[in-house]
Amino acid sequence: MASQSIGAQVAINIFLFLLVMGMSSTVDIKIMRQQLRNYKAISIGLFCQFFLMPFFGYLVTIAFNLPVPVGVTLIIVVSSPGGSYSNWWCALFNADLGLSVSMTTASTILSLGFLPMNLFIYTYAAYNSKDSEVGGESVIKSINFGVIFISIAVVIGAIATGVFCSYKFDTPRWHKIAYIGGNFSGIALIIFSTVLSFKGGSDGSEPTPQETITATRPADYVAIALPCLLGLVVATILPTLLKLSKPERLTTAVECCYQNTGIATSAALSLFSGSDLQLAMRVPTIYGFVEAISIAVYLLIFWKLGWSKAPKEEKICTIIVKTYEVQDHNEDPEKDDEGEDEVGSNMENNDEELAAECTGSNVELSAQKASTDAS
Repeated sequence: MASQSIGAQVAINIFLFLLVMGMSSTVDIKIMRQQLRNYKAISIGLFCQFFLMPFFGYLVTIAFNLPVPVGVTLIIVVSSPGGSYSNWWCALFNADLGLSVSMTTASTILSLGFLPMNLFIYTYAAYNSKDSEVGGESVIKSINFGVIFISIAVVIGAIATGVFCSYKFDTPRWHKIAYIGGNFSGIALIIFSTVLSFKGGSDGSEPTPQETITATRPADYVAIALPCLLGLVVATILPTLLKLSKPERLTTAVECCYQNTGIATSAALSLFSGSDLQLAMRVPTIYGFVEAISIAVYLLIFWKLGWSKAPKEEKICTIIVKTYEVQDHNEDPEKDDEGEDEVGSNMENNDEELAAECTGSNVELSAQKASTDAS
């Protein structure tokens, strides 16, 4: 059973690596360099990711009086860095993919510090009772951070590899191949994770989604969904007030709300057991469904409102298959040609003015000479 678990984890990390690498390879290096200097957008995204979302999770935990396994796991979910699918969603609906990869890179690296910090602050604040079996510092000590840091390292390595490939093979053909490969890896990861979630439980191993759902209080569904929905609203309003571009607003909202639920799953497996594990496992399962459905609906609506890079009049099957990151890159030479034509026209006008001035000067000199000869 242990070997199967290790094999499944290796397979998930391979699919995760190929997905993130593919999306990172799609980004134009020039655009990504510009977005890495987009301090306003990245700062807003990181603020929503590491300050608002954990705080929302804490408020929901207190307001709904969530049991320890549910509340602690929810805090882990909302304290995690952006999920691997955030780049995929931004690429699929043509938000600002360069900003998405930049935010994922920054949040993944910074999560090495922010994740344990938020876990300690909010789990201690919510469950600081000495009577609790799992609370405060004991939660931090019980979590297997080795598994968490392995997932973070996979994402960092995939981003670095993808960016290097995009720099080394900076052609439209490579960008399209990487985009298609990343999409296939993302679909394979979804299918593989779904099969695994339905596989265990009856023989005493991990609980299946049906078993986790049967143990759920109705109010818990609302509690688990609320941080994602609140984050989506706030992460749309805040960038709008600060006048980010419309594709950047979409990316900020997606990066804020789409959490890496795999980290919470690994942490729950190392932290809880028995009936507590059954309670804890439902949190990333339910949150994963909520974030996928809400973000898909959100991106569809705002694409039709004209916030995406894709034309709102285009067919949905076309915008999903086609990457407008590459198109933007191809359109740059035309803009450069227009700029060159404008410069050339200005130079021609300057030459004509100079010639006219020279002609006028020659006429004046000739007149003066004729006047001198006559006298």
